[in-house]
Amino acid sequence: MRLSYTCSACKKLNYIKHKASTRPDLQVKLGTDDIKVDCENCGKMDKKHLNQITTVVDNRIVLLGLLIGLILTLVFWNTYRAISTASLIIPLLFWISENKALSGFNKFLIKRK
Repeated sequence: MRLSYTCSACKKLNYIKHKASTRPDLQVKLGTDDIKVDCENCGKMDKKHLNQITTVVDNRIVLLGLLIGLILTLVFWNTYRAISTASLIIPLLFWISENKALSGFNKFLIKRK
């Protein structure tokens, strides 16, 4: 899961380097409700409230699951075909866990002061 925001000037999606599983965790980590961000596309400095930070699927995690599934399929193909075909489910499991984490972060909003 990657934390992202949309630039108010150029409307491009940007990513934040901080890691947190929920908005309250991010709030505790930052110590404030607002975060200063710098757009990678247009360079505009902006201040975003934590409710404007959303999460998107980190495709690197899903690709890692796909790679693990393919390797396990190739290793077990000749000896255990049932296990090797079941190992193709691993990327799906990675994707499902990512979506649950995204949903948990995006549903919870922090009250504005």
